[in-house]
Amino acid sequence: MKTVTIDDVIGYDWWSDSGITAKKVKQQLEGLLDGEEIYVEINSPGGSVYEGAVIFNLLRDHAKTHPVSVRINCMALSMASYIALAARTVNKNSIITVCDNSIVMIHNPWMYTWGDYRELAKDSEYLEKLAAMYGSVHAYVSGQSDQDIRKAMDEESFYIGKEIIEAGFANTFDTIVQEDDDASGMEPEGRDNKIINAKFAANKAMDNARAAGQKDGTTYRSELEKAVALNPVIKPPAAASAGGEKISGGGGNMKPEELLAQNKACYDAVFALGEKAALEKERARVNAHILLGKEAGSLDTAVKYIESGESSMDEKIRAEYLALSMKNNRLQARDDDDPGDINVGSEGEADEKDIAQAFRAGVQGKELKGGKK
Repeated sequence: MKTVTIDDVIGYDWWSDSGITAKKVKQQLEGLLDGEEIYVEINSPGGSVYEGAVIFNLLRDHAKTHPVSVRINCMALSMASYIALAARTVNKNSIITVCDNSIVMIHNPWMYTWGDYRELAKDSEYLEKLAAMYGSVHAYVSGQSDQDIRKAMDEESFYIGKEIIEAGFANTFDTIVQEDDDASGMEPEGRDNKIINAKFAANKAMDNARAAGQKDGTTYRSELEKAVALNPVIKPPAAASAGGEKISGGGGNMKPEELLAQNKACYDAVFALGEKAALEKERARVNAHILLGKEAGSLDTAVKYIESGESSMDEKIRAEYLALSMKNNRLQARDDDDPGDINVGSEGEADEKDIAQAFRAGVQGKELKGGKK
């Protein structure tokens, strides 16, 4: 794992001969191996918009070919908060970890200026464009509207601890102080938070599996099994009715449609983790096809093989994924010259729905342990 430390102002400070520049970040990334994880630790009050944009682009480019995780170790203020989000503009599942004493601040860019009303008006228009650039990334990653983000920037807003998670700027929380539930009377950690953290742990393991798959099949299968094992078992209540296809859980049995009717959020989370059933083999098969489909840039192909019940380890099928991946990489190399607007809407919703439908079809077409076909 390669570590990048951003622990100073962004940009070169002539007075103190210090600061974090893109050149220093590049130096920290020297010797990076193919598929090696990049860990970025940030503690910065912000600084230069220009240097920050170069660092952002550098980390964003690396996130296209390497798993990138970020930890905000106290401060990610101003331009540092922008840099922290770079990898999540490529992969929204990239991990950003905060804890109780982490602080994020967003505000409008500013500058020293002088001149007559025409020059001041021109500088004002320029600052407005910079604010739109900065805010668009925060809106895209957090899921908030542009209007809400711009309002928060106008007010110079600070977010501390779990507020950063709630605002959507981070997705993993590392609690410093664990309260005793019985003694404090506080609620234990919510199931949703556990599901979210488990999901990102599983995604990280999937990244390791993908990197291992570039080396040899045996390591790939081993890492894939670790990823599957990270999927938490969610315990649904016991089913009241009998008959039909059922999902096995630690607390009883439940039909898929019953879980969907009772708790759609839980149902969706279960699917996102590949936890539609306690069938480890089927879950690994589906996750493997999704993984290979994403690598190849063709989730349609993954859907096809999930529905048909094909094994992801079949040599002909893996050869097809490899061919699609090589084709996709050639197209991506051309597209990288013009990456387009980073402030875009949600991607892959239709693909996710197709995969969900294919997964349900795959489970329903399989013979479940202790159940009916």
